Amino acid sequence: MSHPSLPYTPSFDDAAVQSGLQQLLVPGPLRDDDLERRSIRLTGMFSLYATFSPHGLWAPGLVLTHGMRSLAEQCLPVAEIVRSLERMIVRSLRVSPVLAGSVIRNAATWLDLLDQLQPLVRHPDPGRLLRELMADDGKRRRFLWRIFLPPRYGCDFDRYPAQGAVLRNWLSRNRLSAGSVVRCLDAACGTGEGTYELARIVHEAVAGWGGWRVDGTTLEPLELFSAAHGYFPHDPERQAAFRSRVAPLLTAVPAKRLSFRQGDLTLPAPATGHGYRIIVCNGVLGGPLLHEKRQLTEGVANLVALLEPGGILLAADRFHGGWKKRVSHNDLRDLLVGGGLQPLAVEDGVAGVRPLA
Repeated sequence: MSHPSLPYTPSFDDAAVQSGLQQLLVPGPLRDDDLERRSIRLTGMFSLYATFSPHGLWAPGLVLTHGMRSLAEQCLPVAEIVRSLERMIVRSLRVSPVLAGSVIRNAATWLDLLDQLQPLVRHPDPGRLLRELMADDGKRRRFLWRIFLPPRYGCDFDRYPAQGAVLRNWLSRNRLSAGSVVRCLDAACGTGEGTYELARIVHEAVAGWGGWRVDGTTLEPLELFSAAHGYFPHDPERQAAFRSRVAPLLTAVPAKRLSFRQGDLTLPAPATGHGYRIIVCNGVLGGPLLHEKRQLTEGVANLVALLEPGGILLAADRFHGGWKKRVSHNDLRDLLVGGGLQPLAVEDGVAGVRPLA
């Protein structure tokens, strides 16, 4: 298995989506003797738990107590369940998943994980769940998207309106020569809502004097696929709203002006011979995924290296205040300055411009 090497061009065409899924997912039932043995063992452990539990069995909406969690962890260690589910996940994909990014890694107990998997899972036997996922590739697909793209990830267009206003104003004051192409990067783009918003802003701003191109990068393969295809099999309402929002842009401009590819902020990007005029990196710097000083310094340095002289880098987030106590607004601003950027005063997050000389 390997990560997707080629960029995705946005398309909501069903044939393109199905073709992409064939390259991404293993179709049909999974045949794996080890998983079969694991499922039988987990069902046996569950039967013992069900026999001796004084609380009754889990059901959706149940208010969990310390006693419920403690007994569940004694009889159904969540670590063993997660190992089995992760083996199933790896067997289900033709690419390498980023397992650390799935919600199953964060559950304290099996009962907590059941709550996180709603509404896809309606019974508490982990062995039965494993067998169902192995047998049904449709259910398995919805499960994969649910754990890698839970409801709290992405979902919002125009999440940073103040940042968008800064970018529009900056573009109006920093026009390039007629016929120039404004190259933009949405780093850590997630499911792509911000990438399409960036494309819309730049498209409107440069109309009449120049062209543009926007690249979105993310580490997780399923995020990459969803961003390019507006594909959310676990959430049909989100899929319909996403495609409805993006469709006018894809109708107005060639889809090839946008691309989505895999990228890791913590690694230097390969040299391409040209830089980006605009780089946006929202929702990552200083949050739960990237907050150690060394990683932050390297991440900012990697972004600055991609920025062309005179270009602008913007970063904002909507994290809980607890993360801002660990990495403050001033800390992020200092990182940009340390990376060689001239800071700009912005209402949403931080921003800096790479000097011309």
